[in-house]
Amino acid sequence: MKRVTYISRYAKSMSSEELKELGDLAAEKNRELGVTGVLMASGGLFYQVIEGPGEIIDELYATIERDGRHTDLLLLDSEDGVKARRFPDWSMGLVNLDAASNVRLFPLKAMIKAVFDQQILVGNMIWAIERTVRYEMKGSAEQDPEGEAGPSG
Repeated sequence: MKRVTYISRYAKSMSSEELKELGDLAAEKNRELGVTGVLMASGGLFYQVIEGPGEIIDELYATIERDGRHTDLLLLDSEDGVKARRFPDWSMGLVNLDAASNVRLFPLKAMIKAVFDQQILVGNMIWAIERTVRYEMKGSAEQDPEGEAGPSG
């Protein structure tokens, strides 16, 4: 069994009704595929965990990568050989943190945003390291083939 965790931005804002519809459709499809997980929505960000048979999870994640509802998709974790599901009873639990009234859930909003911001920062640092090494190894006289602009984010 495999578990994948990712975070992404909404490509366009979504209403609570649209999020519920997305969660319902995902739950229906996931039941058929033997996939479980959770989808959290907060401040224009998705945070999702999907778990199930490895091949199916890989195909599902590839579908998510092509899904126009997501931008800035960042893979946070991919675990093979998972022994037990974290969300065995949820074909797709939807937690809309923007609509949540449970005070205990409020810190999750800040944590999801912090995880996304941190991953963007790490991506920018990786770009800077790779660019610097490439530049230094080729010699300072050679033009940077990617130009001076950094990664988007």
